[in-house]
Amino acid sequence: MKNLSDNFLKNWQPMFPQGKLVKVYVIQTEPKVELSMKRSDLKKGKEEKEGDESDDEQDVQRCLDDILLDKFQDSDASDHDNHEEDDEEEDEDEVKEVDEAPKITFTTNKSKSDVQTVSDSVSLREVLEEEQESESEEQEELQNKEEPETKRGKSFEKREKKRKKEAAEEELRKIEMKSSSILDTEDDFEREVASKPDSGTSWVCYMAYWLGLGNVDKARLTAKRALDTINYRMEEEKLNVWSALFNLENSFGTHEGLMKVCKEAAAVNDSKTVFLRLAGVLGKSQKYQELDEVYSSVLLKKHKRSRKVWCSYCTTLATQDRLQEARDLLAKALKSLPKHKHIRTISHFAQTEYKVGDPNRGSTMFENILNTYPHRLDLWSVYLDKTIALNDADQSRLLLDRMIGLKLPIKKMKFFFKRYIDFEMVNGDEKSLYTIRTKAQEYLNSKDDE
Repeated sequence: MKNLSDNFLKNWQPMFPQGKLVKVYVIQTEPKVELSMKRSDLKKGKEEKEGDESDDEQDVQRCLDDILLDKFQDSDASDHDNHEEDDEEEDEDEVKEVDEAPKITFTTNKSKSDVQTVSDSVSLREVLEEEQESESEEQEELQNKEEPETKRGKSFEKREKKRKKEAAEEELRKIEMKSSSILDTEDDFEREVASKPDSGTSWVCYMAYWLGLGNVDKARLTAKRALDTINYRMEEEKLNVWSALFNLENSFGTHEGLMKVCKEAAAVNDSKTVFLRLAGVLGKSQKYQELDEVYSSVLLKKHKRSRKVWCSYCTTLATQDRLQEARDLLAKALKSLPKHKHIRTISHFAQTEYKVGDPNRGSTMFENILNTYPHRLDLWSVYLDKTIALNDADQSRLLLDRMIGLKLPIKKMKFFFKRYIDFEMVNGDEKSLYTIRTKAQEYLNSKDDE
């Protein structure tokens, strides 16, 4: 039994049923045979065989080197694009909901210095050429698949066998670790929290253990003990325990007890974070009356200059089919919030309209703010994403045509052209794709003439 695994196995019978084929390492044959299934011993035996398999290993290593070289080249190209900087101040306050599209960079001529400056990133011409090359590469790949098996194909099979073998070993290791980490008694949990005193997850699992046994008082005491034990610097871990205590009081206690616990948490943590977590607990349990009380009496009074609070309440009302109340909330939010938070707030309310309200109303809201701030790439991108999500290709093309017709800096225009090309590759055909590529080429030529 001692040689079954490097780790202690509490319950090994399910892992090794009778008749299962296993690989072992022969430790000794005299005076009696001793075998081992430990990974360390199997690895030792594998190293002893390396001399006999040197030729095969060299082929495998050669192929792996080729693959790694390709990956490094790809990563260099991606890092090159990712490190492109945008020096304009108006893009500092980006909307977090934006899914950034791939970027390309244009080249321009500066007439003042009479020196042609070439961007360090990929130009639009190069992107068009790369797309044509990728099509030819795909054709070559199809031809290679039809060719008979070569030495490279055999090497690929060897790599696949090795990968599957390593995956099986990793799965076995996970099973071993899982079997040795099952916590099902009070002593097991005590050892766990003693070894990880600052882990909020371990303490929450300990609370869940007591709740599973129906002992709510023990679960409360465990939560209090966790809050006294976890280091004061581990704020997020403590907040996780507080959230678990909110759920406990919400499910097994009274509303008065819940508010008392929440006030205790707010006294030692950030008040806004605590009450937003409480709002999340009440929302999940569909206690909407108590939820409205938390927002009206605490959050919207003490933290009315927080955009996060107003947006959270808007989402809460919209999910309760109280859409008109959510719409009326926008005017109150704009009166309370500083001006620099207005754009992102309106954007959030507009996105809520797309999700659960009227998309036309959301479109109107985006149009209003884009008429004032046409340089905001983040707003254009969110607006485009929401329009595409409606599966209206014609409306999406109208919006994209407007985007590429704007007179904005070249770094912003390349973003619009790239989004248009990506859209046509998914939703268009060869003709539409050729049309947008032609427009991009014409834009480049016009910039060269300048």
